[in-house]
Amino acid sequence: MEYRQTDGKTRRVHKQYVDVVARILAGGQVVPVTVCWVDGRCFTIDEIISTTGFGLTVHGVRTATYKVRFGGHATELYLEDQARERADGSQAHVMRWWVWAFDRTLEGERRR
Repeated sequence: MEYRQTDGKTRRVHKQYVDVVARILAGGQVVPVTVCWVDGRCFTIDEIISTTGFGLTVHGVRTATYKVRFGGHATELYLEDQARERADGSQAHVMRWWVWAFDRTLEGERRR
């Protein structure tokens, strides 16, 4: 289980894959434009505050981090690049976007 702190409270979170509309610039940079939650709500990104490039490969996955702001709220958006081996031995890259989503838990539930 993963835990994150917000508003002075520690809450349990999980990786939630989301749809993202992004631009690929002529120089190859990936720029997220819109984030769509699983419930269908979509938000245009107002500002990209910071980015980190893809880090080290861990278990075949590299992750880039985008700190973004939309609707007056700042959050981290992650782009995951996973190398998968095809049947013919060549590699395919699967790229997916995700965010940390708070688990719905009962008020007062404690971390064990």
